[in-house]
Amino acid sequence: MQPYRERLAKLEALLEEENLDAILVTRSPNVFYFTGYRGAGFLVLARNNGFALLVPPLEYLNALDSVKENDVDDKVEVVGYQPYGLPEDLVLAPKQKVLQKSLVDSIIEIIGEEKRVGSDLTNLTLYNELVKKLKLIDIDKKIAHMRMIKDPWEIERMETAVAIAEEALQAAIDSLDYGVSEQEIAAIIEYSFRVMGADDHSFPPIVAFGENTVYPHASPSKRRRLEPGMPVLIDLGAIYKGYCSDMTRTLVLDEGPEGFRDTAEAVLEAVEEAIDLAAPGVKTGELDAKAREVLRKHGLAYYFNHSLGHGVGIEVHEEPRVSYGSDTVLEPGIVITIEPGVYIPGKYGVRIEEMILVTKKGAKRLTRFPTRLWL
Repeated sequence: MQPYRERLAKLEALLEEENLDAILVTRSPNVFYFTGYRGAGFLVLARNNGFALLVPPLEYLNALDSVKENDVDDKVEVVGYQPYGLPEDLVLAPKQKVLQKSLVDSIIEIIGEEKRVGSDLTNLTLYNELVKKLKLIDIDKKIAHMRMIKDPWEIERMETAVAIAEEALQAAIDSLDYGVSEQEIAAIIEYSFRVMGADDHSFPPIVAFGENTVYPHASPSKRRRLEPGMPVLIDLGAIYKGYCSDMTRTLVLDEGPEGFRDTAEAVLEAVEEAIDLAAPGVKTGELDAKAREVLRKHGLAYYFNHSLGHGVGIEVHEEPRVSYGSDTVLEPGIVITIEPGVYIPGKYGVRIEEMILVTKKGAKRLTRFPTRLWL
């Protein structure tokens, strides 16, 4: 059983711990985390009114079905809001509850005015409207910490998302040939995701050839085509039942540019040593430092221009940060990426990215695709 009832209980406990009158969850990934509902809407917990899932009319039936499917329909009331009114004879569902009010006024009706409300609000416009009537307290980091420790069923979904991504990566590699464009390879990845049952991609696939590999977030081009000597960098991730994967591989079909193989070996060494260090009690910043130490030994640290990694789950980038100086302590159940990169302007870039699960004994790799693809 997916523990949405337990997660709602965590919100109720947070309400008491922080001495709040209400909690307003606005970010879609957080609403999904607590209810299993994927769609537009907010989750409201009011001390005297319980839980309400506040949604626009077009999501009303979806929300009703979702709370029932996830066994929280007796705890979460679905409430529609419609600022422009609805025809009197329009029925969304039996015993429907729809407020003929704006979003802000609907929130105030459920919560009341002048209340202490914990929220994960990031929308500045909505914040500016609500802060006129409510005392808002930021609880985004507390929710992020709840999400950081993954349940076994969440990890299973991510493992499936990894398997889908690895199948798509293999299809992309099998399609590599001189003359193919970056965009064509990206399209093969997207197609493979859908055929193999992914909900969507975690992010648009990054496919880069040659000098385009020096851009960590390169955009696939229709005009850039693979030529002899060009390295290939592919960064991809799938979403399966709401959970993400993320992985990167760099390869060549031939000798590659001068110095490429030595650079790739150094990046792989940085990956391996950072993973070996990952264990409960270790700070995420220590992993970043270890990878930079390895690349510094090879004279390449200057070209590593981003963080070592990040948490993965409902979002492809979530807590914890795995970056220079970050002090989050690893705990069993945390899933992170390890992705050092070296980007030499005018030449090439190399990045290798693995997803790992922190366990009581250390780190377990969730990605299993071969890493050394330049032999």
